[in-house]
Amino acid sequence: MDEMLAVESEAERSRPPGPRVSPWFVFPYGKCGKDQAFYNLCDPNRTYLRSIPEMSCKWYWQSPSHQGWLIIVSGDDSERDDSERDEANDQDSDPKCWDCFLWNPVSLETIQLPSLDIIDWDQYVIRHCLLSSPPSNPDDSMVFILYNEDDYDTTPDHLLFCNPGDKQWRTLELSIEKDSAGQVICFKGRVYYMYPNNEQLMIKELVRDDQSLSIKTFNVNFEIPPPPPLIGPGFNYRTYYVESFDELFIVEKHYYSKELVTLQILRMNFSLMTLEEVKSLGDHVLFLGLSTIASCSAADLGYTNGCVYFMESYDKSLYTFDLEDASISVTLPCPNLPTPWITPEWVIMPMTVRVPDGRRSEHLQKRRRMENVIIETEENKTSINDNEKEGKKNNEEELEQAGTCCILNAGCKACRSAIPAVKWKTASIKITQTTSLSPWLVFLKKDDAIYNFVDPVRSEKYIVNLSEFLLGAKIHFSKGGWLLMSKCYETFFFFNPFTRAMIKLPDLPDGWNFMFSAISFSSLPTSSDCSIFAITECVECCKHKVHIFFIARGDSFWKEYTFKNTRFSSEKKCMEFKLCLNNPVFYAEAFYCLDCNGSLGVFDLEDNFRWKILAKPKQPCRSIDRCFLVECEGKLLSVFLGHLGKWIRIFRLDFTRRVWVEVKCLGKHMLFVSHSSCISAVAPDSGMENKIYFPRFHGEGIVFYSLDTCRYHSVGSRHSALDFYNSREQIHCSWIQPNWSQPTDKELDWLRL
Repeated sequence: MDEMLAVESEAERSRPPGPRVSPWFVFPYGKCGKDQAFYNLCDPNRTYLRSIPEMSCKWYWQSPSHQGWLIIVSGDDSERDDSERDEANDQDSDPKCWDCFLWNPVSLETIQLPSLDIIDWDQYVIRHCLLSSPPSNPDDSMVFILYNEDDYDTTPDHLLFCNPGDKQWRTLELSIEKDSAGQVICFKGRVYYMYPNNEQLMIKELVRDDQSLSIKTFNVNFEIPPPPPLIGPGFNYRTYYVESFDELFIVEKHYYSKELVTLQILRMNFSLMTLEEVKSLGDHVLFLGLSTIASCSAADLGYTNGCVYFMESYDKSLYTFDLEDASISVTLPCPNLPTPWITPEWVIMPMTVRVPDGRRSEHLQKRRRMENVIIETEENKTSINDNEKEGKKNNEEELEQAGTCCILNAGCKACRSAIPAVKWKTASIKITQTTSLSPWLVFLKKDDAIYNFVDPVRSEKYIVNLSEFLLGAKIHFSKGGWLLMSKCYETFFFFNPFTRAMIKLPDLPDGWNFMFSAISFSSLPTSSDCSIFAITECVECCKHKVHIFFIARGDSFWKEYTFKNTRFSSEKKCMEFKLCLNNPVFYAEAFYCLDCNGSLGVFDLEDNFRWKILAKPKQPCRSIDRCFLVECEGKLLSVFLGHLGKWIRIFRLDFTRRVWVEVKCLGKHMLFVSHSSCISAVAPDSGMENKIYFPRFHGEGIVFYSLDTCRYHSVGSRHSALDFYNSREQIHCSWIQPNWSQPTDKELDWLRL
């Protein structure tokens, strides 16, 4: 959609746009963030350019956001680390440096607060600011500023607080041992200091006592859910506390190195003092910013279910996490944004005072009634149009004896939610010997036994309700129609979703909990020569090492190996091997691992199970965001992507010269890449040749990159793009090669050769 830059009078440019249902997405731009660009989900084709004095070259927080007031500070970049902000506000020359005030973007009212120049901001940084209640009654309203030293994992937090109208700040040191940054939140009129410690969430209520604060401590009991699949010591997370309609959500964004892996959402139950994992957001739409957290009603936005909007540092993209669909979408809200720009922030301008949950219940009841009508309508649409029958005939013949399943072509969520539980029958000889089927994308929703299979060749979707045992299971790797999966903390198993065959594996050693950066197996798990390789990073005696787990068919326990994690380059420089989220490839009796810089590590089964990091090949390109390794026609190929797929390059490993040779054409082949599996295949027709398929969708079509056009397209549409914008990525997914071959009882016993 084309973007319009709104042009207003000088007076209009000095004040914000009017209130909307959703928060405003605000980009500071120009030197030191002097000007602002406003974008809103309710008006997606328009960007409002402003130059608001109260926001110009300043840092602001809005918490709780539904009150509408901003806490604004004129000072150095203590909170955000955008490189553009390094130039901001020379403290020696600016007389208003560390000026602090409240500002209401709707009424334009300003309330002065004491100056923050009492703190040495060369040593400390502001972590969070909070306004306990609107300042209409200054005696009840309090402003809190949480700050600490830059190394917030090990240093205590400090608190500044005052009432609007006070002449000076009061201080409180929170000398508390914690694992990561704490945060001050306001929930139902009470102020809490929350922080994680020793895998627990600690809560301290800050109670006003005349001119000071007293602290009440609460213990929160909860069992931490298992980490996402393929997470190692490079794992880190960022925590957000969101108040939404009398509920408190805790959202964790999980990263591996700098790459976002998934989001996890918990709900705080203050009655039981427990945390509960959230399966559905219902009517809650959450907005996560670097400084401002906001929420609104999904029904008010016209959405059928809640979601999470968020941004990343140094990134002008807007991301959407759909909890129920287990996907992350990305859009570019302001493509014509003036430069230089700074990481955006949310600002909410309340249209009315937030109402209690009664309104939300009414919205949900209306929505459920509408969904029931949609489902009843979809259930009555059981026939296939005559002009569609021929295109489906061949594929249905292959599936008819494999079982009855729901086949959707661009199906809707309501239809998917109404499918019955189905069972696939035993395959015929014809199905068993079928080799023409290309890889399918398999993905599942969070904690759901309903698996979605998408055939990119025919753009058809097959939905199967599998065993309840798979509830909460994670996919780690796929090969030959078998999924390597885990459940709980130590249960590992192979599963073939086409035959429902399962092979249980010995438990992992205690304490590892699937903390792997990468995992793979060599051949079909029914083969006598099948082996599994898993690798992660560890630190021993302040030295970085790799820890490897290995098990072969017939073994009753996992073998463990530890090796150095460094190599000497061709220039004799000592370099660390940096594991990333991709699957190792079994090639020539060895497992090959590709790190985020294009280096190769090899675990050689024929060389006494030795791990070595190759001095060559050199890094083939820079600014790598993601990378994949795949075998194609007996050759090792590497695929490197820039941020959001803005560039893509393919290389072939020349084993003789130990160099990466760039590949410009895949010929008749196509590649299917994801974090958990990378597969090459011969294209069934010329229209699929020379393409790379991703676990992404534009609309209902899978996104692929064509080496002929050097652009991204989607199956079944005319979509054409230079990057991943306007697409959604499935989180819990893998590519899988259909395999209806029924194993014997002996083959299903891992201990029998």
